[in-house]
Amino acid sequence: MMRTFTKTFADPRTQQRSLAHHRWIARTNPDVRIPHVVHVHPTAIDYEHLDGHHGTPDDLLTLADLLGHQHTIAHTRDLHAARLNTPHTSTDDTKADRTGHDHTSGAVTTADVTTADVTTADVTIDDFADSRRERLHRLLATGTVPSPLLTPGAIDDWLEQAATMPAAFYKDANPRNFLITDTTVAVVDFDSLTLAPFGYDLAKIIVTISMTVGPLPEDTIRRAVAAYNRHPEQRGLPGCSWREFAAWCEFHHILTTPHHGTNGYRYSWHAIRPAWTTDILRNSDNK
Repeated sequence: MMRTFTKTFADPRTQQRSLAHHRWIARTNPDVRIPHVVHVHPTAIDYEHLDGHHGTPDDLLTLADLLGHQHTIAHTRDLHAARLNTPHTSTDDTKADRTGHDHTSGAVTTADVTTADVTTADVTIDDFADSRRERLHRLLATGTVPSPLLTPGAIDDWLEQAATMPAAFYKDANPRNFLITDTTVAVVDFDSLTLAPFGYDLAKIIVTISMTVGPLPEDTIRRAVAAYNRHPEQRGLPGCSWREFAAWCEFHHILTTPHHGTNGYRYSWHAIRPAWTTDILRNSDNK
């Protein structure tokens, strides 16, 4: 009998969004390992249980490489038509049926999935700016973010610049959302999914790991960015510049400040960020 892991949700709508995100990842990243859906309940999902350990600093290069692959393939298969300042609706041409057969991932679920569980094969992915602008401004206004390198005006400038960048996605890349198995790396947890520029999710995992274990060697960060960027660059896409990477790290610094001291976040990014990220952003402001 298949071992399962049950993820519970606050309400059916949240469950349906997570299920839709899972379906979209399965379709746009068909060669990336994700747990199969085994059974769908009104406010819970039973996933295939996977053995493995969550990502660690030693896994950073592997995770960066995987993220670069995921984002580039998703852009090529679907997000090339997306604009980062507009929600993107993706149509599932494979038309997963209502009997629990997931034709995108090869899984056969035991659920009797009705139209109440999955109302459409289309998936709408939230845009990049609207889901962040208000939170970033509000957190800066509290005065509780230590030594931010971005002002509200600079945030707005970055969001305007992002609107013209090629679209990738954000799926809350932190070490807990990856499982390192004996044979591969599996992606888990599908609650969060928005459009994002290339490199934004990479910045998230680097900031998250640093806030958990302390400062990472600068060479490790540079190698992680290089491992990520080789995927979009092989497809003729610009990838993530160092200036963009520094800015996205600051976005995550601001957004994760309320969680400092919880979830294993023992360090604040402002105290451990590489000096060159500060120099890049300050020089950019001076220009």
